[in-house]
Amino acid sequence: MSISRNIISNLQSKTMYRQYFLFVLKLLLLNFPALIILKILRSSPGVQATISETFPVFHLAKLIMTSSRELLSLIGYNATLVFDKSIYHYGVFSLQIPGGVQTFIGFSCLGLGVSWVFATLIISGPGRKMMKTIYIFLGILIIFVLNVFRMGYLTWLGRDGTLFTNKTISVFGIWKLDHHDLFNIFIYIIILLLFILWIEVFSQKKSYK
Repeated sequence: MSISRNIISNLQSKTMYRQYFLFVLKLLLLNFPALIILKILRSSPGVQATISETFPVFHLAKLIMTSSRELLSLIGYNATLVFDKSIYHYGVFSLQIPGGVQTFIGFSCLGLGVSWVFATLIISGPGRKMMKTIYIFLGILIIFVLNVFRMGYLTWLGRDGTLFTNKTISVFGIWKLDHHDLFNIFIYIIILLLFILWIEVFSQKKSYK
């Protein structure tokens, strides 16, 4: 009887390790092309400019900044939204409270990278395809809303004319983070929590067993 239990336990362990391995493999295969594309974008201003001017990217940036402006108006700040062609090597949308500094949104600030990471985590994990599709859509929507709050918050933070990068928070006295970094960390924590929620609840599996 104990021998049978040991055999079953070993089989379950091998299955679990195999599923973990497949998860990591899928994650790497899905993200490797994205890393190559990111490297190309960073090293090619011309490609960046072309992509940034395309319909979905241009209007996503506009939608985020327009939503951030409306958010600021709800708390009593009338921010100005303009498309500024003097920033970077391509035009970007900028948001500014009168008397404050401009907060602009570049291609790397659209949340596309974190959305892709979130999507690949869910795709690589267990669960049914239809549920994954719905969950990925809702997760990306949450990331979009967080990005709207981020751009609004950074604009509000610079209302006194001081760049948010000059307003740092000391961590244990040895590590300084500006508010942009802190918000990025917060978004990644949210993504991790969404992934855990998927594994524990919505994937209909409590583990990889």
